[in-house]
This record gives sequence, C-alpha cells and structure tokens, in this order.
Amino acid sequence: MEQIHAVRQVDRYVHQRRATDQRFVSWPLYYFLLRWVTLGIYSIVIFYRRLKRTDLFRERQAQYTAAVITATRQFAEQHEHYGAARDDLNDLWRFMKERFEDEHKPIKAGASLALSFLTLGIYGFYATYRTMRFWWEIQLTEQDFYDQLGTIWAKLGMVNYPVTLEVNENLRRSFGIYLFLTIITLGIFWIVWDYRMHTDPEKIYPEFHSAEDGVLGALRTVDMRG
Repeated sequence: MEQIHAVRQVDRYVHQRRATDQRFVSWPLYYFLLRWVTLGIYSIVIFYRRLKRTDLFRERQAQYTAAVITATRQFAEQHEHYGAARDDLNDLWRFMKERFEDEHKPIKAGASLALSFLTLGIYGFYATYRTMRFWWEIQLTEQDFYDQLGTIWAKLGMVNYPVTLEVNENLRRSFGIYLFLTIITLGIFWIVWDYRMHTDPEKIYPEFHSAEDGVLGALRTVDMRG
C-alpha cells in the first residue's frame, strides 16, 4: 500500500502541471495590443504572472522530485534492495533539498512586484535576473536528478533504460549583456528581451513533461509487477 500511495503522489505532482506550467497570451497580442489598450496596466500583470509562474514551477518540481525519491525508496524497501541504494538515495535527497533551498529560492512574485514599485523599477531588474537564471539552472538541476536517479534505478533493477532530460542551451543567457544591449540601443533590444522572457519557459516544458511521463510510467510498471 505504501508503494501505491507513493506512486499516486508522483502522479499528483505530474498532473499539477496543468495549473502550474502556464502558457500566456501570445506575445505579439500582449506587446503590440493589450499593453497599449490597458495603458500599461497589462504589462504589470504580465510581469507578476511571469514571476508567479517561476515560483509555481519551482514548487511543483521540488514536490515532484521528492515524491519520486520517496517512491523509489519504498520500492527498494519492499523488495529488500534498500541496502544497495540507501546511500545513493540519501545523497540524492540532500542534493535536491540543497538545490531548491539555496540555488532555487522562491522569487515571491507579490513581494517582488511591491519592491519594484517602491524602488521605481530597480528591483524589477533583479527579479528579472533571477527569473532568467532560474529557467536555465533548473534544467541543470533536473538533468543531474535524472542522471543520479537512473543510476539508482539500475542498481535496483527497476528499468532497463534510464529517463533523461536534455538541456535547452538557448536559455543560457547573460543578464549583463542583455541589460547592456538594452541601454546602448536606447531600449530597442528590450523588445527581444521581453519576447524571450515571455516564451522561454514554453520551450522547456515539453522536455520536462516527457521526462516526468517516463518516470511515472516506469513507477507504475514496477508497481504492477510488485
């Protein structure tokens, strides 16, 4: 029963992506129409939603990876293989906990928006920097997670082929360079920057979802073999 409950938890966090992995209104419609029609108000809304989307994705990934580790631990214990992977599972648990607590701290959309107003927009650049950094580094964290998970699963004999995640190198961008280009082009480069901030997450969702579906499918298979 514990194994079944653990797999259901993984399933729960996989399906949460319907609410958290958001696709916004198309960028041309937003940038060239909605923000003008609303006299800039919709730009504030989009800024907040981008930050909130980052926090929601972060939270879901933290819960999902923890649930996968728990399900793997339950499988190992019930099949008397725990000794073969105990240290590796503990190391993976600590690694992911440290990454989400230290490297992927919440941006806190509401507080960031308030501070952006109070600092006349200055804090908004910092929040933008953290958002850019997050979408690149979360890929590296999850890639490491799947690599280590695959090693553990191989030791436990759970799967023949490990689940992998490919990093989208196009999201490796320099905040400093983007800011510099925006300044020297008198704001024109901001159009490119804004477009990428709006659409970058959508470029990595399919890879994350594919990996999650692979993990869930594998856990369901070993659970049925139980």
